[in-house]
Amino acid sequence: MLNLPIQERWASIPLGGVPMEKINLPFFYQLGALLNPLTKMEAKASTRLDVWIATFNIATNVRVLLDSPYTLIVCRVAGEELISAIEKGNEWIRETDHKEWGKEGYSADSIFQQLIEKANKFQTVLSEELQTLETYHAAQKGNYSTTGLIKQAENILPESIRNKMNPNIIEEIRHSGRCLVFDNSTASGFHILRAAELVMHEYYLVTCKPQPKPVGRLDSWGTYLAELKKSTAPDTKKVIALLQQIKDDDRNLIMHPERVLSPDEAFGLFEIVKSAIITMGNKLPTRRKRQHK
Repeated sequence: MLNLPIQERWASIPLGGVPMEKINLPFFYQLGALLNPLTKMEAKASTRLDVWIATFNIATNVRVLLDSPYTLIVCRVAGEELISAIEKGNEWIRETDHKEWGKEGYSADSIFQQLIEKANKFQTVLSEELQTLETYHAAQKGNYSTTGLIKQAENILPESIRNKMNPNIIEEIRHSGRCLVFDNSTASGFHILRAAELVMHEYYLVTCKPQPKPVGRLDSWGTYLAELKKSTAPDTKKVIALLQQIKDDDRNLIMHPERVLSPDEAFGLFEIVKSAIITMGNKLPTRRKRQHK
């Protein structure tokens, strides 16, 4: 009899820094593939060995399911009962001489009948509970990995640029990526613009070299752009053009409560701000050099 092992022994795992878990769909599929043949078997002397073999891997993986971060409630009792029934079947096999495995006997039939019944009960209850779970699929955004946007959206930037970003910038990009995934579109735009402003401030310090350095950020994007226009540094015109477009088309409007971004608009803004951050980031020193200075 074919007995499929479950390759990945996890039912769900927390996503770092996010109050949600990733569900392992193949785990549930493979667990069902293990359970289903067992539920269709008969408990009789000639099939005891087959029934016992059909239980391989089931108890271990039911335990994985019950102990997973996403705790199932309704099927828990049925799962524990199935594990206990499998253990009783294992115990009978261990304590019974193999020559007696196929011998007629009510007590043995009862053990294996209980095992099959508990498998049926668990499969039924688990199936019903899974139908009640609030599970959703977030549509992919462009070519980006959904999990990547949820956990580490800063990976949209080349590593050489990421290494120049301070933790506050990284955190804003992460917030924007998570909001983008779940179509919190205006919030995504708000956070990616905050990231752009933080990068713009560092770009301004490197490009314009103000003396003395400002204690905090300048009062507006317009002020930054006015200062950058005084610079003769290479590529500054490209940066100014990008930032001016973002300011006029999105930044100023998003600051008003009546402006609501659609998912497509949020994605477009995400992309153009990413381009601006990369363009500015190319001119920034590594964080180690800045800290050394």
